[in-house]
Amino acid sequence: MNAIVDLSAFVPTDTALLEILAPGGVNSTGWTITFAGPSHPKAVAYAEENSRKNLRRQRQIEAAQINNRKFKPEEREVDEVRRENVAWIVARILDWTPVKLGSGGPVAFSEEAAFQMLLDPNYGWVFAQVVEFMTDERSFTKGSAKTSDASPSATSNSD
Repeated sequence: MNAIVDLSAFVPTDTALLEILAPGGVNSTGWTITFAGPSHPKAVAYAEENSRKNLRRQRQIEAAQINNRKFKPEEREVDEVRRENVAWIVARILDWTPVKLGSGGPVAFSEEAAFQMLLDPNYGWVFAQVVEFMTDERSFTKGSAKTSDASPSATSNSD
C-alpha cells in the first residue's frame, strides 16, 4: 500500500519571527522582527514589481539585439546593490518590537527606520542575521512532512 504524503507542512507560513542575537550569536537581545512569508501579499507585491522591472530590462536587451545595436548594461555601484538588498529585506518586514538605536528613544517599526538601520554599518551584525534568516527556506515552513503509513524502511530491521 502506498503511503499518502502530506505536503501541507511545506506550505510557507504567512509570517515568521526572527529573534535577533547579540554579536557572536549566543545571547538574545530580546528584539524580534516579524517577516512576511513568501506568499504574504506584501512579499508577493515586491516580487511582482521586481519581475516587471526585470522584464522591462529584458525587452530593452532584445530590442537592441533585433536592431543590431549593442546593449550596454548599466554601471552599478556597490552602494546601489546594498540599497537593493536592504529594500528587499524591508519589503518583507511587517513589524518589530520597539528598539533603542543609539541615544534616542525607542524606535518603532517603519520602512524608513528599517532602511536606515539596515544600511548603517554599525548594525551589520543585524543585517547578516536577517539575510541568513531570509535565505533559509526553513524560516518560513511549518515543519517536516508526515506520511499516513509507516514506510517500509521505517519498519525493516537492519542487522
